[in-house]
Amino acid sequence: MTNRQIAAACLAAALSSLACAPAASAQDAAAATDSAAQPPAPNSAPNSANTKPASDLSVSVTLKGTTDYVWRGVSQSDNDPAVFAVVNLGYKGFYLGAETENVRFAGIKQEWDMWGGYVARLGGGVALDVGFVRYGYVDAPIDIDTFEVKAALSGKVGPASVSLAGYHTWDYFGTGENATYVELGASAPVIDKLSISAAAARQQIDRLSDYTTWNAGLSYQVLPGASVDLRYYDTDLDKLGRLSKARVVGAFTVTF
Repeated sequence: MTNRQIAAACLAAALSSLACAPAASAQDAAAATDSAAQPPAPNSAPNSANTKPASDLSVSVTLKGTTDYVWRGVSQSDNDPAVFAVVNLGYKGFYLGAETENVRFAGIKQEWDMWGGYVARLGGGVALDVGFVRYGYVDAPIDIDTFEVKAALSGKVGPASVSLAGYHTWDYFGTGENATYVELGASAPVIDKLSISAAAARQQIDRLSDYTTWNAGLSYQVLPGASVDLRYYDTDLDKLGRLSKARVVGAFTVTF
């Protein structure tokens, strides 16, 4: 199977910072029928909507468990649970991070991601985030590691936070094709410790299938540094079968 065939078969599933669907699932999807995905843009890669430039060096470690690893609308874990380990460093607006998590597609079981960048305050509550995301896969049958550049604007509209982010790669998971992902997101507090957020995005890949994805959910702070999230995901992508269909995902996150 060529890189292009794998990327096409896994289109959304392969779509984090941060691929393809599991080998068996990709075949099933193709018969029935990528995320940065997962190859995915990193799940924990900061964006301008939630990243605050630090005046001094800051270090955080995050552990996250989810009922499904969904990246850009597509399951990267074959609809099974996933566990993430994340580390983030920040210094005066600069940031650098890395994470690893389990996946299940094309015989691959582990993904690792890196990201970095700079958040500039433009005034009026607006921030510009420029950076990169690098997706890597352990023991992949072919080289599908992918590098994306990103730019994002964020700001406040009343009590709500809004953001517009774009990611671009010149080699989409080993296919040699250009790909661009653009996402519009918003979040707002509901009551104390409870917030609501939603996003809509478009994934475009040269000479491969484009698709739209969206999600909406609620997050609740259980304890300082600990939260739970319940989120609905969907896409208009049919080629991947159950991997890209509507689903509800639960997550628990702890940050130290």
